[in-house]
Amino acid sequence: MTALLSATVWPGLLPVPLLLISIPAVVLLRRYPILLGGILGLLLFHGQAYRLTHPDRPLSPGTATVVATVASLPVGDEIYQRSRWQVEAINGEKVSLFWSDLIQLGWYDGPGLKLGQRYQLSVKLRAPAGVLNQGGDNRRRRLLAEGISATGHIQSGTLLIDHHHWRGLLAERLALQSRDLPRGDLLRALVLGDRRGIDSARWDALRASGLIHLVAISGLHLSIVALWVLALGQRALPRLWPSDSGAGRGGLWLLAAALVVGYAALAGYGLPTRRAALMVILTLALLWRAREARPWELVLRAGALVLLLNPLAGLSAGFWLSFGAVVALMLLNWWRPPGQGWKASLGQLIYLQLGLAVAMTLIQGVTLNLYTLQGIWTNLVILPLFTFLILPLCLLGGLVALACPAIGGPLLKVADWVLQPIPLVSELALTLQQGFPWLGGGTPTWLLVTVVLVTASLLLLVLRPWRGWHWQAALLTFPLMLWPWRTEPGWQLHLVDVGQGLAAVVERQGHFLLYDTGAAFPSGYSYADRAVLPMLRERGADGLDYLVVSHGDNDHAGGVDAVFAALPVKAQRGVLGHCEGQERWRGLTLSWWQQSNPASGNDGSCTLRIDDGTHSVLLPGDIEAPAEQAMLQAGQALPVTVLVSPHHGSATSSSLPWLNALSPSWVLVPAGWGNRWGFPTPEVRTRYRQIGSEIRVVGEEGQLTVTFPPDGQPQVISQRRHRTPWWYNHQ
Repeated sequence: MTALLSATVWPGLLPVPLLLISIPAVVLLRRYPILLGGILGLLLFHGQAYRLTHPDRPLSPGTATVVATVASLPVGDEIYQRSRWQVEAINGEKVSLFWSDLIQLGWYDGPGLKLGQRYQLSVKLRAPAGVLNQGGDNRRRRLLAEGISATGHIQSGTLLIDHHHWRGLLAERLALQSRDLPRGDLLRALVLGDRRGIDSARWDALRASGLIHLVAISGLHLSIVALWVLALGQRALPRLWPSDSGAGRGGLWLLAAALVVGYAALAGYGLPTRRAALMVILTLALLWRAREARPWELVLRAGALVLLLNPLAGLSAGFWLSFGAVVALMLLNWWRPPGQGWKASLGQLIYLQLGLAVAMTLIQGVTLNLYTLQGIWTNLVILPLFTFLILPLCLLGGLVALACPAIGGPLLKVADWVLQPIPLVSELALTLQQGFPWLGGGTPTWLLVTVVLVTASLLLLVLRPWRGWHWQAALLTFPLMLWPWRTEPGWQLHLVDVGQGLAAVVERQGHFLLYDTGAAFPSGYSYADRAVLPMLRERGADGLDYLVVSHGDNDHAGGVDAVFAALPVKAQRGVLGHCEGQERWRGLTLSWWQQSNPASGNDGSCTLRIDDGTHSVLLPGDIEAPAEQAMLQAGQALPVTVLVSPHHGSATSSSLPWLNALSPSWVLVPAGWGNRWGFPTPEVRTRYRQIGSEIRVVGEEGQLTVTFPPDGQPQVISQRRHRTPWWYNHQ
């Protein structure tokens, strides 16, 4: 189990020949079960990792013809759809059982997809990829944890079999019956795991309230179903099947397990739901067969089974959230056992809920870099209602409506009515967070370290694992004394990984300048929300001294509204203000330049040069060769230490005379990984090498941070290479 969990920090995968040599150790180490288990776990983990990432896998990057079945409810609209596909054959050959057959594809202007349909597709595949920044989401890690070996887009497709999966038919039927209900989106999410109708405003409210876990069918939902079946069955069984020996109890436990599996199937039986179902069923089995089994035994067995079936589950935040909740409940029960009577039971319920909310806030902060302090009170209010009223009535109404639409309408209205507390509480929490931002948001690393050290100190004080030692807890808190004096000398340039776009942050002693914001899309996805703002929160930003938008293209200006909504901005430049002259900012010189009578588009970009007297940076936006020539003629093309490549490294920019005038030591290229234009182009790379510059591409390196110390040479730090050099971040 330890070997499998080490997947989260493994720096690289071992060579296949070395793994093959390790196989005989399975026989030789039979007398050493702990060592044997470690080697088996290591082999299992590497086997699963190679299934998903090996260069020779069938579903490797490139163009291919595949026969595949729609394996998830399609997300999107009539213009663009995204779904998961289970591949049966690639280029006419069946996919071997060893290799993963799950891919995620997008389709522009495609037909309306239905779950269960089989197509022959012409696809362009790429390895699972994503942006990587401080404080941000790790898409590549998430895709690998879910067993997806490739992503890409569909170029064309032919329908082979118009088979509609039963879950897709149920989803359509329930969507039709609940479309006019105010909370129909939540109802569909709870009954069928269909979250497609939840809009961004609802997600924001659920996230702020700490109730977002309620709309993702998990171990909580499956456990509630099992507990209701067992509680009702134990009351009804003596009357239906009187027996002194307790005959029929085994059937009751089997019924509970069957309904757990059925609910998981309704939810799509995706990897997180499958994991939760395994945990609940194993717990039911152990409780049925061995009622004296200790809680720790149940947790360890459930964890071992989950990791055995999915060795990369440790990469998923859901794994840690699920098991963290169970471990937290066990610790809380151990520390304060339940008493007798209804008052003691009520007090225990409140105590457990408060303790669990605090624990889950900590775990969520570590795994997702997010926290919400309001989860403590919102879960205390909602979870009892959810357990005893909301979920049972939603499932009852949804299932009756699916089975008998004629009589299901009134029940759906009742279910919609009992759902009212969730949006009411979540919207109140969002309003409170907007007024008091410290109630929730991103979790900076320094805060995580502080929380982990304080929590470990408290556990040592309570558990006292070493007798006679009373100062271990104080030792753990000693590093916290260093935080008040924690200052970073000099200044920093952070080039944020926003795909094929640009967002650059200049940081000077806790003050921030943001140059461009990355793109935003009609689907609601915004790089400002997913990458730029989490990175700023990680760095401790609570506002911006400057917001600069070089020009109006979406890949530079798409996130402006999101930035204004999240942070106060003192000054605006570029298309939001003027772009001329010089000014001083925190000891740095900001020099603004824009082509006179600027043309619209790329050559109208507002350029910014930042100088501390020794080192300098040039942010040229998307200017191309004509504007570069104008800059030369205006005497503005001065030598710089670091150049952020104009126009993402396109061949129409970075002209050689301009580069010779700048003579940068470093060139940072804001180009997305595997972008369809091939930026930076080979000829541009050649030009950079001709002038002796070192090249770093954001799509290959993740977020790039350049630190300019008061004395000495700048240091370039890569998010993938230096901060998180784990195997699943190699891109």
